[in-house]
Amino acid sequence: MLLVLVCAPTAWAQEPDIVAEPLCFVVVNTAPWNVYGDFSTDYYTTPDGIRARHRSNFRLKAPGAQGGADRAEFCSYGPFLPGRKLHLTLRTLVPLFSCRTRVDAGPIVIKGERDADGNAKTWAECYE
Repeated sequence: MLLVLVCAPTAWAQEPDIVAEPLCFVVVNTAPWNVYGDFSTDYYTTPDGIRARHRSNFRLKAPGAQGGADRAEFCSYGPFLPGRKLHLTLRTLVPLFSCRTRVDAGPIVIKGERDADGNAKTWAECYE
């Protein structure tokens, strides 16, 4: 599965961090359940003055699950947050975890575990 965050050239309020060739990266789910989330770019201002950003949703199956992928490749031209980062959010119906992660430092690994009371915790190893 390849998802691309595309940014069309527009008039910008400030100089955005957009690259000529997309930066591609892999997300791997090692949590023992399905995970849902999204990546989003930095905000930019459209020519008509609207503040916007690009977002790409994903769903990854639990490792070894039948009929689904537990990893995905993403590519983005930006605009990136400072440090060539994108915003990552993991969620169910509500956000569970979020971070700003570099996308040029290696695979982003999603992890999960249950505590002694059976409560699930899901997070990602984000790169500063």
